[in-house]
Amino acid sequence: MINCGSDWKKWDFHVHTKGTNKNDQFTSKSMDEFFYQFFKKASANKISAIGITDYFSIEMYQKAIDYQNKIESRMDSNGQPLFNNEEIDFIKNIFLFPNVELRMMPATDKGRLINIHCLFNPKIVESLEHDFFSKIKNQDDKLMTRQGITDYGKSLYPNTTDTNLLYKKGIENYAINIDTLKKLLNSNRALKDNMLVVVSNSSTDGASGTQKHYDLFENEPGSLDGIRKSIYCLSDAIFSSNCKDIKYFLGKKSVGSETYNEQMCRDERNEVIRSTGSLKPCLVGCDAHTESDLFEKKEGIAFTWIKADLNFEGLKQVCLEPEQRVKIQNERPDFKEEKLLINKVQFISPNNIFSTKPIYLNPNLNVIIGGKSSGKSILLYAIAKTIYEDTESSILKNEDKSELYDFKKIESEFDFEVTSKGGIIQRLSNRNQYAENSIIPEIKYIPQNYLVKLAEKDMDKTSNPLNKLVRRLITENIEAKKLYENFLSTVTKNDKSRNSLIDLYFQTHSEIDELGKDLKTKSNKDVLNNNIQTNSKRIEELTQHIGLSKEQIKKYKKTQKKLEANNVKKTQVNNDFDAIKNFNSELEQIISSLKKLKKNNFLSSSGLPEIENYYKETSTIFDSFYDKIYKLEDSLKSKINGILTTLDTEEKELNQEIQLYSQNEEEKKLIEQLKVSIFNDKRLLADLDKLTESIDAKKQDLDKIKVQIFDLYSASYREYTNIIENLKVRTNELKKDGLSIEGKVKFNFTNLRKKLLDVSDKRTASYRDYSILKEEKKSIDELDYDVVRTEIERLFTKIIEKDYAISSRTTIPDVIKIVLNDYFFDYWEITYKNDKLGEMSTGKASFVILMLIIGLSSSKAPILIDQPEDNLDNRSITTDLVHYLREKKLERQIIIVTHNANIVVNADAENIIVANQKGQNNDNTSSPFQFDYINGSIENSFDRKDNEADILKSMGIRQHIADIVEGGKEAFKKRERKYRFN
Repeated sequence: MINCGSDWKKWDFHVHTKGTNKNDQFTSKSMDEFFYQFFKKASANKISAIGITDYFSIEMYQKAIDYQNKIESRMDSNGQPLFNNEEIDFIKNIFLFPNVELRMMPATDKGRLINIHCLFNPKIVESLEHDFFSKIKNQDDKLMTRQGITDYGKSLYPNTTDTNLLYKKGIENYAINIDTLKKLLNSNRALKDNMLVVVSNSSTDGASGTQKHYDLFENEPGSLDGIRKSIYCLSDAIFSSNCKDIKYFLGKKSVGSETYNEQMCRDERNEVIRSTGSLKPCLVGCDAHTESDLFEKKEGIAFTWIKADLNFEGLKQVCLEPEQRVKIQNERPDFKEEKLLINKVQFISPNNIFSTKPIYLNPNLNVIIGGKSSGKSILLYAIAKTIYEDTESSILKNEDKSELYDFKKIESEFDFEVTSKGGIIQRLSNRNQYAENSIIPEIKYIPQNYLVKLAEKDMDKTSNPLNKLVRRLITENIEAKKLYENFLSTVTKNDKSRNSLIDLYFQTHSEIDELGKDLKTKSNKDVLNNNIQTNSKRIEELTQHIGLSKEQIKKYKKTQKKLEANNVKKTQVNNDFDAIKNFNSELEQIISSLKKLKKNNFLSSSGLPEIENYYKETSTIFDSFYDKIYKLEDSLKSKINGILTTLDTEEKELNQEIQLYSQNEEEKKLIEQLKVSIFNDKRLLADLDKLTESIDAKKQDLDKIKVQIFDLYSASYREYTNIIENLKVRTNELKKDGLSIEGKVKFNFTNLRKKLLDVSDKRTASYRDYSILKEEKKSIDELDYDVVRTEIERLFTKIIEKDYAISSRTTIPDVIKIVLNDYFFDYWEITYKNDKLGEMSTGKASFVILMLIIGLSSSKAPILIDQPEDNLDNRSITTDLVHYLREKKLERQIIIVTHNANIVVNADAENIIVANQKGQNNDNTSSPFQFDYINGSIENSFDRKDNEADILKSMGIRQHIADIVEGGKEAFKKRERKYRFN
């Protein structure tokens, strides 16, 4: 059989057989015929352990054992085997144990006798006649032996001579007193250690599992007083499948109610212990009295699943771990996907440096123990190295980048193999040579001291690794990861847009400066206006002098204005055409880039063909738009030429008209000169107005760009607040473990100060005037966004106005980009039981980080931990770490290297792997391997065999724990009230 420690198997605690002393409804013609059906059905239903039940007797148990022992030789009438090989293998390993059903006096106030079941260790069966049956008497002083019960029947029916009938009558009426059983168990420690007492519901016919114990406690006043309380205190378990009973006896009666809390849990546990002596598991059996009832669910009652070895020591585990070791349900408990489980690991060691026997792993908690340098951490590292997603990760290396363990130096032909539960094999050599994908890519590996190093780092200088770890864990969840990626995309776009706006700001600023310089080269506006006025008056005088009438002068002026307007329009048309040509040129470049982007990026990486085809069809707009832009210049040129031709014709006509008003050549020339002067002056004035308007517009643009820059700055800050709010659903998942993660937006004051100081003129020390640049400001200080934004805006203004001295080696735009860079970050403040992580001891902080790694991980892949107890005091291990491991092993496979007994025993490890190196601790062993391993469950127990030379095989797993792990014996004594360490 594969040994992976304590594993879930179906147990049936209450099965009667043909020949049972009461209510025998079996129809088989013989015991052989009956046991054929019995074991066939047990194999078919995969029942791995069976309590052979009878009233006041183990005779049927002994017959069942006899049939099982000869299972291979069972033949039909033709000499053919009754069972196939698979059935034989299964039946041979079924754990059969005797279940002796008793009835106790006195009756309840409803006239019911109390049914009690005694489950015995098969190892003491031979002594039961002497130590048990012959030591108990009923109220009439008759022994609980076959002869005693027969004698009791005779006393009730003195005229009957049939011995078998007298025995049956005795059975029907035999009842014992609770004190008799108590005294026997108190006087015989060996018997008490090899027997479990299970109380069933009170009933007139002894049938169990139909009534609620919980209802008896709630509704029968006084039922826990006196006799009833004594019986429940004597019992180790309860026969019941009722969910109220299950919750009550686990001390969790109110679990699921809205008001349930930790204090209620403690109070209810204490009440059960006070009233019944201990927390107790509930068990069920088929209680078969016919062949058709064998191993079948009855009235909706499910199977009993036990997580333990198939022996009496395993059975006792259900009393020590009543919540985690026993489940009443149809399907196998603790379901985990095959793809997320390691089934076995194996060293490939041609030179026998390492044991080559496969080591099977349990789906729950596996602990690796051993003496110093025994190969514990090597085994864990080999597993991690073989299937860890990033084999080059620094987590697999020392600080100097060397391997944690160089296997090739230990053994040149070394290799290691991991097999998943689904049967997929991965070898370390293939990972190294061929970069194979991991068969379980999401495993977590926490090497020795990794947690301590994270916890010890100064929060101000090195909070990033821890904060990054928490963030990475939060975003392991698919939905959370998508939210965070969208957030990063948005703030990255904001960063680019902000820098583009800063570039645009300084480009605009530069354009204003250029326009201002140009403006300074122009004539004075008043001078131009005065000159225009003077020249206009002079033309008027000249026109009057040459004898034009007032009407003619009026027409002349009108024509002159038209001519001036014509010239201005021609200039404007040419300017517009130049501007449009420049704009078109830029537009052509943009559209061309978009076409390339469409072709090279999206279409090369798109997923679904229908999406790609749709995009191809709709994105043809880029091509048609590009063609239109390309043709636009020619059509515009044609349009412009048409306008200019019209203006030229109009100009010619206007000049001819003006000629009519000019008689004298000299005066005519003078008027023309004046007209040119006026025209030029007006054009200069128009240029001045245009420059002034452009400067004013650019200044308005500058203000708008600044607003946009700081709007984007605030938008980025809001993105941080939003992502923290959106990820609350992930951080809230840990609150049930007493852990709190509060997301906060922080500002990296230290980084801003460092970068700004690098580009500042330190002689003037302008930075001293700003609170956000003070040396005492730290990255994890509380953030007041309004204060930060006000200070950033003030820095912006002062730098622009050159009122903040910067180094000659840098430029103002570069400094502005430094100031406006995104220094915000999402910070995850961790609190455990009202203590902040940064204020905890190193050991406690290490444990909290472990809680984070396990609790926040959305993956259920295995987690590998090397000595998590380092730097934790023993109390913290017992109260915190052990409790946490007990909870989390139900969700995912855990493999731990430890030297702490509390983790092994109190976390109820399902599989213990014992490591040994030959020659260590002066232990001699016959093992052919330098590094050897053995594994099994806590309940695997046998004292050291002096004749066994192989040290790992010389004692049970429990004895190895007590021998190797510091405090091992004390941990067992504290946990196991029925285990023996003298």
